[in-house]
Amino acid sequence: MSEGNKRAHWVQNIIHNSNVSIKVSNKSFAGTGQVIESEEPVAAEVRKLMKAKYGWDEGLIVELAVVN
Repeated sequence: MSEGNKRAHWVQNIIHNSNVSIKVSNKSFAGTGQVIESEEPVAAEVRKLMKAKYGWDEGLIVELAVVN
């Protein structure tokens, strides 16, 4: 979730080019990123989980997915 919404540079990069590199621990994966619009069904669930865990849910939701 981006607190800077679409103003965040990393979000602007994903909007321009959805190819991303995802690093977990010391492993890297190729992937894609996309902005999830607030009216999409998954958005309500993500906001609920963010609010419960972090106490806030006001950011822009961005989905990152590993490409197989």
